Amino acid sequence: MVGFSDNRFAPGAQMTRAQAVAILTRIQLLNFEVGIDHLPPGMESFDAFADVRAEHWFYYYLAWAYDAGFIQGSNGYFRPSDPVTRQELAAMIVRSDLRLPETTQTGTAGFVDANRVSNWARGYVYIAYRNHLILGDGNGYFRPRDSITRAEAATVFNRLLGRINNRSMLYYADTPNLNDARDFHDVRNNAWYFGSILAATNDHYSTSNNNGLINWMLIIYP
Repeated sequence: MVGFSDNRFAPGAQMTRAQAVAILTRIQLLNFEVGIDHLPPGMESFDAFADVRAEHWFYYYLAWAYDAGFIQGSNGYFRPSDPVTRQELAAMIVRSDLRLPETTQTGTAGFVDANRVSNWARGYVYIAYRNHLILGDGNGYFRPRDSITRAEAATVFNRLLGRINNRSMLYYADTPNLNDARDFHDVRNNAWYFGSILAATNDHYSTSNNNGLINWMLIIYP
């Protein structure tokens, strides 16, 4: 994840659908960086959505994500500037991650308001829930049709990468060069989301154990 040109991260701002796609493209498509200014191989043009044009900053992100099969629009529109809902983000994540099972797996996510999940999204939400990627709030509510903030989304993307979000990474014993980290003037170091944003906006050297648990350690200087 990146911030804005005025050194803001905007943790409480709503994440847009285009921003969510951009982040998932960076995470999942390892060959995207070499194609950041052109369409995927074999794609001669990208006009799947009437509200997405070549001059938009997210144009190539959406083209690559669409080619990979993890985004869909509605009636020929993508609504890139709309806030992404929590159930929409769950669907994007599940479609983008080949390690997760197909949506034919059925079940009901263990949320108090699971009945509010749209029919089209229930399989995706269930899989995201079973894989501990998207959790409910402290009262057990998922709020599927609510938007998600950039800070909340950072936590979800860290889980997708195996970055277990805990404040231990903030201590110098685990992150000895914390002062080298990117920082933002609107992200306080005592905020609940500080560790999530630190992890999501910096590159790290890392180790992993036999269970796949990743220990994100030394920050690579930006």
